[in-house]
Amino acid sequence: MAQCRDLENHHHEKLLEIAINTLEKVVKGELDEDLPEDVRALFVDKDTIVNAVGTSHDIHLLKIDNREDELVTRVNSWCTHLVGKIHKDEIMRNRKRVKEINQYIDHMQNELDNLDSGDILD
Repeated sequence: MAQCRDLENHHHEKLLEIAINTLEKVVKGELDEDLPEDVRALFVDKDTIVNAVGTSHDIHLLKIDNREDELVTRVNSWCTHLVGKIHKDEIMRNRKRVKEINQYIDHMQNELDNLDSGDILD
């Protein structure tokens, strides 16, 4: 996200430069293009254009920050869910293994009991 912020800062600098150059052309009457009235209203003075470009920059940075927050929240949620699932799976694996060991012990105990019983009869 730092790279997005850097790109936005670079864009802001270029846009501000273009806007100030355009303002100078409007003031001098050298602008060849017909601008809509709402756009021409921005080119009243330098403070107005700088504030408009600055506000646009702030909104873009806010969107980048909000997107970063959303991504971090989703990644943390995914990670928590994944760790929980792994923990649950490990508990189940462990329980199955303990059950298997207990069954083996019971089987060996039965074999030992049968061997002892058979020895006594002989």
